[in-house]
Amino acid sequence: MLNIISRSILFKNVSGPKKVVENLIKGLDKLGYPYVINKRLDVCKRLWIHDDTVALKKIASLPPEIKVIVGPNLHNLPRSIPHNIDISRAIYLLPSEWWKNFFMYFGFKNAILDIWPVGIDTEEFKFFDKKNEFVLIYFKERLLDELYFAEKLLKQKRIPFKIIKYGTYKEEFYKNLLSRSRYIIWIGRHETQGIALEEALSCNIPILVWDIVSFRQLGYQMEVKIFNDKEIDYNKFITAAPYFDDSCGIKIKDASELEKAIDFMEKNLDKFQPRKYILENLSLEKQAKEFILLYQKHFGLSYEDGFKEKLLRSGDWLNNKLYYIIYLKLRSCIKKFLIKLKG
Repeated sequence: MLNIISRSILFKNVSGPKKVVENLIKGLDKLGYPYVINKRLDVCKRLWIHDDTVALKKIASLPPEIKVIVGPNLHNLPRSIPHNIDISRAIYLLPSEWWKNFFMYFGFKNAILDIWPVGIDTEEFKFFDKKNEFVLIYFKERLLDELYFAEKLLKQKRIPFKIIKYGTYKEEFYKNLLSRSRYIIWIGRHETQGIALEEALSCNIPILVWDIVSFRQLGYQMEVKIFNDKEIDYNKFITAAPYFDDSCGIKIKDASELEKAIDFMEKNLDKFQPRKYILENLSLEKQAKEFILLYQKHFGLSYEDGFKEKLLRSGDWLNNKLYYIIYLKLRSCIKKFLIKLKG
C-alpha cells in the first residue's frame, strides 16, 4: 500500500505536477495496487511526498518502519532545499538523468537521488487517423527570434502551420491541434521530463525538436531569474526532450540545421513510430510498477507484499482538511494575481 501526499491533486487546473500524481494513480489502478491519498504520514510503510514541502519537514520524526520517497515536484533547484530540513532517510526522485547530473554538479547531498519519469496516458492521448492539415509549432519560453525564424522558413516553403504557446491554452485545444497535425516543430525550454511533448508522441505525431542547449535561450525572464550566474552557464546535456529517440523524430541544436530538418521531416514522416516508443518506455502500468519497485530497490519492501498490506493507523494529513484546502487555494489565487500584476 502507498500513501500519496500531494497538493497538486487538490486543484482543477491541469499542470505538470498534477499530471505526475494523476498519471501515477491511473497506473496504480491498472495494476490493482492499493493506495490512499493525503492520509497521515505514518499510515502505511510506503510514503510518497510528491510536492508538499510542509510534509517534507516531518520526515525525520517518522517511525523507522515508514520508508519515504520524495519528489519530483518539490524544489526547482538543489539550493532551494532548506538546510535545516533533514531528508537523509528519503530517496529524492528526479525525472531524468540530465537533471540528476545537474543536482549532483551543484552539490546536492541531502539524500540519495534516483530517477523516475511518470507514465503517459496513451488512451487519452491516442492515435489519430488523419494528421495532414498543418505543421504545429509548439513554443515554450524560448527567445522570440527563434520562433520568428521557424515561421519564416515555413512561409518560404509554403507549408501551412499553426502555433501554440505554452501557458495560453487549455488541454482540449491542444488535443484538437494534435488531431490535425502532420508533425510538430518543438521550440521548447529545458524539461526535466517533458510530459506535453510525450503526449504528442503518444498520438503518434513525429516531432522535430529544436533543442535547447543553454539556459540563456530562455525568453521568459521570470524563469531566467531563478538561476544564479553559475547555474545559468551549466550546459551539460540540457534538453527539451529527455525521453526521445530516432523513432520519435529528429533533434537539432542550431538554427542553421532547421531548413534541412524540415525537408527531412516532409519526406520521411512514415518512417517514424513515436507512439510505439511511448508504449514501450512510458506506459502508465510500466511506470507505476517502476515507482513501487523503488521501495524494493532502496528499502527491501517487496512489490508483491504491497498488494496485501493494510493501514497501520487511521487519520488525515493537512491536505485532507477543509480549512487547509481553502488556505492552499486562496494562496494559489493570490500568487497568480501577483504574477499577472508583474506582467
